[in-house]
Amino acid sequence: MDQPEQTPLDILTTRQRRFVEAYIDCGNATRAAKTAGYSEKTAYASGAENLRKPQIKAAINYLGEQLGMSAGEAFKQMADIAKTRLNDFLIIHKVLKTPTVRKPLQQLINELDAEMEFEEEFARLAGLAGKDLDAHKIEQKKRELQGIRYALELERNPSAYRDVPGEAVWVDEVTVDLVKLARAKAEGRIKSLSWTEHGPKIELYAADAALDKILQLHGRYKQVPGDAGGKPRAVYTLPDGTTLEF
Repeated sequence: MDQPEQTPLDILTTRQRRFVEAYIDCGNATRAAKTAGYSEKTAYASGAENLRKPQIKAAINYLGEQLGMSAGEAFKQMADIAKTRLNDFLIIHKVLKTPTVRKPLQQLINELDAEMEFEEEFARLAGLAGKDLDAHKIEQKKRELQGIRYALELERNPSAYRDVPGEAVWVDEVTVDLVKLARAKAEGRIKSLSWTEHGPKIELYAADAALDKILQLHGRYKQVPGDAGGKPRAVYTLPDGTTLEF
């Protein structure tokens, strides 16, 4: 009868195995050492020492991969999250916009006079006649009456103005790439995606604590001294001596 395949957990002592299981659960070497039965006085030193033992590191990696993603998967996921920016889902393109501008009434009167002069010159050069000439005169009469209205209002209120359409300009407009957004949500690169009356509402990951913990469980960096429930630390040291800042 074939013997069951031995795992890294099988070669550990009972206390070491309890330490590995507790470390997988809490991610704190000192707390795991206490749970495994080490004394209060030696828990910190024992926990740190355990994390340096190859057989315990192998057991942590093994159990971590059995319970969740592998260290390589965690690294890739963390890298994807770190590189995800809101700009990834935005499309910038040029559109022609007509802005609203504020003009004093005197400026509008001057513009109407110039327009009437231009239209008179055009009618003369084009030799408008019949219905075309009649239509031209109707439009000119409208401009004349509008000029009179402006002049009357300006006489009563010298600071009068109108908000009118200005010259059309090309501007950058931003839209959301919904396909990229949905794909990123499916890949786990954004924290949440919901819809409001104004469009999509996106919440990105900041520093993802869950993936950070997975990397700790796999022993990819040494735990910084301190209580895991306290303030987060910014510097970690990999087993090869490389310093990581988060």
